Amino acid sequence: MPDHEAGRFSFDGYAFPYELVLDNALVGICFVVDRRLLWTNARMNELFGYADGELNGQSVRVIYASQEDFDAVGRNYAAITRDRRYTHNLEMRRKDGGTFWCTLSGQRIDPADATSPAVWVLQDISDRLHAEEQLRRANARLEQTVLARTHSLERSNATLAAEIERRRAAQLALTESREKYRTLFRNLPLGLLVADAQGKAIEVNRVLQRSIAARSRKHALEMLEDDGLVLTENGTTSLAALLRRHIGGDLQGVDRFEFHWRTSKGTVREIAVTAAPLRSHGLAAIFAFVDVTRQRRAAERERQQQEALAHASRLSLMGQMASALAHELGQPLNACQSYVGGLQLRLQHGSATFDDVHTAIDKIAGHLERATEIMRSVRGFVSRKPVPQIDTDLGALLRKTLTLMEPQLRAAQVRPEVRAEPELPPVRCNAVEIQQVLVNLLLNALDAMQDTPVEQRRLEIRLEREKNAMLAVVVRDTGCGMPPDVAARLFEPYFTTKPTGLGMGLMICRNIVESHGGALRLVPGRCRGTSFKFTLRTAEQ
Repeated sequence: MPDHEAGRFSFDGYAFPYELVLDNALVGICFVVDRRLLWTNARMNELFGYADGELNGQSVRVIYASQEDFDAVGRNYAAITRDRRYTHNLEMRRKDGGTFWCTLSGQRIDPADATSPAVWVLQDISDRLHAEEQLRRANARLEQTVLARTHSLERSNATLAAEIERRRAAQLALTESREKYRTLFRNLPLGLLVADAQGKAIEVNRVLQRSIAARSRKHALEMLEDDGLVLTENGTTSLAALLRRHIGGDLQGVDRFEFHWRTSKGTVREIAVTAAPLRSHGLAAIFAFVDVTRQRRAAERERQQQEALAHASRLSLMGQMASALAHELGQPLNACQSYVGGLQLRLQHGSATFDDVHTAIDKIAGHLERATEIMRSVRGFVSRKPVPQIDTDLGALLRKTLTLMEPQLRAAQVRPEVRAEPELPPVRCNAVEIQQVLVNLLLNALDAMQDTPVEQRRLEIRLEREKNAMLAVVVRDTGCGMPPDVAARLFEPYFTTKPTGLGMGLMICRNIVESHGGALRLVPGRCRGTSFKFTLRTAEQ
């Protein structure tokens, strides 16, 4: 049976030191009567910073942080019953004024007696609360971080979904674009070839295969390496070698060149090529091939027809000039005949001296040279022999033309006025054709001045520089002028104001000048008469 003594507890003869146990407990323990401290253990004194026994007899108010907490605990004393103890967390105050958090747990020794002492147990929970607060704050920060990360992930997911959709659409558009360009590449009515940086053909389209009579793509690539199909000035070569030379030249912009292709039937085709650089996927260039054989042949036929028409026009001009030329040739020939007749008479009578014979022969030779020069000019003018474009002194050509037209100028009683800028550069031209333009314009000027009084007739010819390395020839007369309705149709074929004209002269002249890279036009003016101007490229260009 237990035996109670002061401060001890006895069980089966063993006395247990409960006061020693309470005093060394790890929690604060105190006995309270009427809210006064009767006894506090060492741990409680340590918690509140008091010496051993210093709290005994004091009101419990000294360990409460505020009056409100003290009153709140007092109101809850009624809740302490036999089956229920009072437990609460409060902020308590130490002797030095510092505060800390404790868990208070109290119970009356005799619950039936309201004045019975109560036992209170106090435990410092500041570290735990601090840790819980840190944990709570950490959880709050974690929740905020998780929320922010969630929002960021949502935005990233939305961005990623949009990017995936964009790339899907771009891939679809790229696929469609590739298919579109693949279709264009295959069906474009041009022969196309794509080569890599080494000049090796990567792809050829069907048009090019048909152009070179290839049975398949493989056959076409084999034909490109055949060194006997491309004709050059030095023999033959392969198309692949020709293309490699252009790629090897560091192709930067569009390059154009031509070559002659020998077909399987032995015919020769003229091929024009346009090369453009490629800067992606290891490709070097794309070549576009166009068979220009028909165009060149048509152009050659047109050139021949233009030459025939120009020749016919020159013959027509010579027909207009025939009577004057006959008169011009008749004068030196008649003079020669007179000298020969006179020489014969003197020789018959024996009165001719050596000086007389020598003088007559010199006169005859001079007149014959004059006739020969006239015939030479006429023969050169009406010749149909092809004349190449060469560097020509335009002033000398004009003087030669005026010599050819001297009979017409004399008959029209017109003395031409030539004004030329000094040191004019030569022009590159077909001299016969440009002379034809000059003759035509000069004859038109003489015709325009038929009704003009002789003293008012003036024919002005100017040679002057133009911009962009061009020379201009201006032919101006003082005739009746050009009505607006006639000027509007001046260069139309078969349009003429002359009773016996064909209406082809000015049209042919314009074609000749344009074939030389120049232009022929009517120059509007306020003065009386008409002015025509045509331009030619200089040999310096």
